Amino acid sequence: MKKFAALSLAAALTFSVASAFAAPKAACCATEAGKAECAQIYAKLNLTPEQKAKLDPLQARCEKDGCTEDSMKKYFREAKKVLSAEQFAQLKAECSGMEKKATKAGS
Repeated sequence: MKKFAALSLAAALTFSVASAFAAPKAACCATEAGKAECAQIYAKLNLTPEQKAKLDPLQARCEKDGCTEDSMKKYFREAKKVLSAEQFAQLKAECSGMEKKATKAGS
């Protein structure tokens, strides 16, 4: 559990650093609060260690690319191959909810 918490914290920090230099944001990376929420989404998905190991590089690549709409599409396309149908639906729903919150906050 401590490892997972440390990895979640590292993911949140990575979101913060990567997004500071990024292009226009999309979905999960839309706001500072969204970055922290994204790290929490992994916890809600009940990922196996194998799934987490496969998703971490995908998330890192998305962050490196600036969490743009295109990078998020690539992330979701690859994540769909790793997650169960239920987990993927939950991921999409969580990120969609975050995007709606960010849109309301930006209005």
